[in-house]
Amino acid sequence: MAKPFNMDDITLQINISAGDVNYAHLTVPAIVNQHPQIKKRLLIIDCCRPQKTKILDPDVRFPKEQFEQGVEKIKVIAQKLLSDNIVDQLYFVYPDDAMIDEMSKKYLAGLYKTTHGAGGMVNMSYWIGFSLPKTRYVLHYDGDMMLYQKPGFDWAEHAVKLMDERQEAVMAVPRLCPPVKNNYNLPSLNEGRPSESHQDYWINDWFSTRHFLWDNEKINTYLPFVRGKVKMELLLRKYGNRAFPIDPEILMFKSMAPRGARRLVLKSEDAWMVHPVDKSADYLNNLPAFLNCIAAGKYPKEQSGVENMDLKAWTAFIKN
Repeated sequence: MAKPFNMDDITLQINISAGDVNYAHLTVPAIVNQHPQIKKRLLIIDCCRPQKTKILDPDVRFPKEQFEQGVEKIKVIAQKLLSDNIVDQLYFVYPDDAMIDEMSKKYLAGLYKTTHGAGGMVNMSYWIGFSLPKTRYVLHYDGDMMLYQKPGFDWAEHAVKLMDERQEAVMAVPRLCPPVKNNYNLPSLNEGRPSESHQDYWINDWFSTRHFLWDNEKINTYLPFVRGKVKMELLLRKYGNRAFPIDPEILMFKSMAPRGARRLVLKSEDAWMVHPVDKSADYLNNLPAFLNCIAAGKYPKEQSGVENMDLKAWTAFIKN
């Protein structure tokens, strides 16, 4: 008989970095407030400047002095989130972090220890964030994600029950966007992977790192992710002067999907996400209003079925 589930089996884990300094003080509390039943709340703060790769020059994209100033600002924000009891644990990831060796061995078969992917996407901070919690489940959000959740409903608790029905379900996510009202039977209008539809969820083979519920017990059986054909591809990239390393979500897709691992996308309209892409002045100036609308389950019709935030539509929506 399966062990009865309770919310103490979940750690809420959020990633932020220097790039989030203009909004993390608003978005992180908004995420936490949607999960009042989860008491373990871990904030990972990435303090590492992306390394130089074939496709990224950090001296151009992330000038050192400017980056270091951003790191100091995000550290202050993180400490304030801790003192305000928004989160109860902080972990700062630095380039010389002792956990990097451990994470490289655990997830990457020791093939690389770089803190970021070839294009500058976070690498090691994700693996550390998934490994530090001692709970079976890790409920992860990138620090810019925005979540609607009906009061009294917790999508993660709902997801655990559905994941128990499918051994291959190693991750789950809520609706990827505000629902479409015409019975459109795909997770979003721009869905990129084939999805199999069931009564309460869709199931597919993509593992986005933006947000998800992660089952450590199941995923540990797929480690390390670097093996077989994936290892050969990465070796060719590493020594063939190609983009290296690949991002965590691509690595998980290439490694786990061929071996049968799947992700559940919940159909419940009681929880859904919005992913902001444009972080310009219109976004920053109106963010409190956007978060209030989302918390109330309100959104412009243009956002229905669309994952990435339509900033123009949202800006007009809050003014009407």
